[in-house]
Amino acid sequence: MGIYLDKAKYHTTVAEALRKIPEIVECHYTTGQYAIFIKIQTKNNVHLKHIIDRELQEIEGISRTETFISLEMDFKRQVPIK
Repeated sequence: MGIYLDKAKYHTTVAEALRKIPEIVECHYTTGQYAIFIKIQTKNNVHLKHIIDRELQEIEGISRTETFISLEMDFKRQVPIK
């Protein structure tokens, strides 16, 4: 999910609030379109809607979100950096 902030200065306090939501398993401060990009694992779409409506919308500094749903993971790997 991409997160837009009201102002860039909110990124630290928003990340602290996001850390308290157990379904959020990754949080990245990014360049580009979104200020923060997060990975959320939920049981179903109803559970996801609950997180968006009742948790994310209450965090000061978040102006809006954009959600992407992964239908299938083809692969995941770690690449060693030399």
